[in-house]
Amino acid sequence: MTALSGAGGPVVAADIGGTTTRVAAVQGGQITRRLERPTPAAAGPEAVTAALLTLLGELDAPGPLGVACTGRVVDGQVSAVNTRTMPGWTAFPLAVRLREALGRPVRVLNDARAATWAEWNAAPTPGNFLFVTLSTGIGSGLVVGGRLLQVDVGDTGLGFTRGLRGEALELGSSGTALGMLAAEHGYGTAAALFDSAEAGDARATELLAPPLGAVADRLADLHAVLGLHAVCLGGSVGLRGHTRAVVAACLPETRVDAAHYRADAGLIGAAQFALANIPGGNA
Repeated sequence: MTALSGAGGPVVAADIGGTTTRVAAVQGGQITRRLERPTPAAAGPEAVTAALLTLLGELDAPGPLGVACTGRVVDGQVSAVNTRTMPGWTAFPLAVRLREALGRPVRVLNDARAATWAEWNAAPTPGNFLFVTLSTGIGSGLVVGGRLLQVDVGDTGLGFTRGLRGEALELGSSGTALGMLAAEHGYGTAAALFDSAEAGDARATELLAPPLGAVADRLADLHAVLGLHAVCLGGSVGLRGHTRAVVAACLPETRVDAAHYRADAGLIGAAQFALANIPGGNA
């Protein structure tokens, strides 16, 4: 478990997701400049690393580098849990590659845990705090008594608990899965499906009920075991009002919030993590 800490700066942050890679200059906990490009995920880790280095060169900002990356992260090495989203990532030495290329301190952590860190610091919650990102995949992080839980073994978070038809939750309830569901039923995109549900379309609401219900059920299970005091939802699906309403209905005793930093949570958390874990940082 890792103690949480504040922001500071200057620092450079990167957030590698299955769909988009973002980089930012961060000073005093505030993003001062950012760039983003699509992640060339299908081309494997070498291509993703090269694309990140190109973005960082364009950003041209000083400071240590904190990287939030999808997948399991152990000692700066990244392994994909969902190889459909990020093929070829098996103990890939991301931190070493970046450190050698950039000549600066680098720290890497799981993207959902980076976002968890940032969101907890935005509104510290006594007791147990769960952050869930529902986007290309599904990730999560847990703060217990003011400390971030770091797990180096097993699958990474909520997305690999059981979901629809006994498969991993993110295979049926992620933004990727909901996009396929929307296209199959004539709504085009996941965003359009949510727009329709939030406008009162009964058919759209019915289509979303099983996948969102599966997410809410897993959160209710966690609450039964841990006693969650607050749940924070991020990602394109998690930030939808309809998603929060479904989850809140299953957790009447728990505060359910939208992510304060929205899409920037991973960047802010990566910056905070770098400063807290690099000698001489002001954490």
